[in-house]
Amino acid sequence: MNRIGKLALVAGILAIALAVPIAAAHVIFVYQALVTVKPVTPIVFLKGPDYGAAGLSLSNRTSPQVRLTIPITNSSETYVYQALEVKVNAGSPTLYVDSCYYSGPALTSVELIVYPTKGSPSSPTGRITITPGASCKSSGTVSLAAGRTYYIDFLVEPTLPIPHGAGQGILTIYFGLSNQTPTVTVPTPTP
Repeated sequence: MNRIGKLALVAGILAIALAVPIAAAHVIFVYQALVTVKPVTPIVFLKGPDYGAAGLSLSNRTSPQVRLTIPITNSSETYVYQALEVKVNAGSPTLYVDSCYYSGPALTSVELIVYPTKGSPSSPTGRITITPGASCKSSGTVSLAAGRTYYIDFLVEPTLPIPHGAGQGILTIYFGLSNQTPTVTVPTPTP
């Protein structure tokens, strides 16, 4: 092999040796990430600080159910303070009573007074009135805001006089929501 052939061979080997790191520098790594995101329920019902006064039980299902054991006395009204708490996680839902069932001594009405936990029942966000009877009826809606928590107080007005020996009243309420945001946007991670 002559001198020019050797130089060409060395130059070729040198070119290949320099090309390998340059080519390796352009290797793109592809990796797959697994992200677990907890679904966000737009609204969650919780027992309020004074839930025991109404014997309140609840379930957070597709149709949230609240069951109250209403203390009925011969007074003109019974006020149950902070029996239920409502936490709004997303959207701006409107709360209403979808349906209700009542058994017990006759009641004139049950008013649900909704107000922020940092607020006062004297300036409520809204009210829903239930008229218990053979066919339980309700009227009124309350607009709620995301990121806020509300209390629901119950103002019970019995039909007087209460018969002697009358038992407690049991009111079951199924809440409904409208105008709720069906999805929650998760921001794209920045590289």
